[in-house]
Amino acid sequence: MMSMAYTVLESFGLSAEEAGLYTELLPLGDVPVIDLIKLTQKHPQIIYRLLDSLSAKGLVLTEIRKHRKYVRAEDPEVFKKSQEQKLEALKALLPELKALQNKPREATVRVARGEEAVRNLRRRAFDELPEGGMFYILSASGTRFYEIMGGTLDGIEKHRVKRKIRKRLLAFESQRKMLEKNEKWDLIEIRYLPESNSVPSSTNIFGNTVAIQIWLSDPIVIMIESPEVAQSYKDYFGSLWKTAKQ
Repeated sequence: MMSMAYTVLESFGLSAEEAGLYTELLPLGDVPVIDLIKLTQKHPQIIYRLLDSLSAKGLVLTEIRKHRKYVRAEDPEVFKKSQEQKLEALKALLPELKALQNKPREATVRVARGEEAVRNLRRRAFDELPEGGMFYILSASGTRFYEIMGGTLDGIEKHRVKRKIRKRLLAFESQRKMLEKNEKWDLIEIRYLPESNSVPSSTNIFGNTVAIQIWLSDPIVIMIESPEVAQSYKDYFGSLWKTAKQ
């Protein structure tokens, strides 16, 4: 449990030593620094350096009592709120940063691997698309997708519906029963192609992104970011959509 706490705290900008000392301080309440040094058995210079660093980050409070310095860990809720404030400030700055960005002319290709990459792709799509946008799925993946998404799918789909993002799904006739059972949310249109053989990949199209998912035991997600590529896939999808059956 502690190792997970260290990992999470490090992801928010703490060093391993800072994360360790902060978690050690939490159960101690107010403690004299001299006692903390004895408890941790670390060199005083190291403890004072870490305390100064944690204090600068708002994670340690200090107080002088009768010529003795006491410290205590700040409430983790305060740390959470400070990180949320930083995130909100970054969100407010994003339009300005994007305006400064030198957009590459060529397509940007990113590759991710693993089940979490599949879940993150779907989250990203519904976060990035504008309200009322369209999400395209070409060649559904069969039961593999639902196995990977598990209990996270319901929350992600509710987020999509809340943002009024529509979903068009183009699958094979052999997948009709399975999809009718699983795709129960609003704002979904499904059409079917006559081919009966499934393929080992599926394609998502949203905004300027084309994401190809290869359904290996350890799935691969290939994301291509390009307005031209995305538009060509949307045109191809549209031509197939016209010929597919409801």
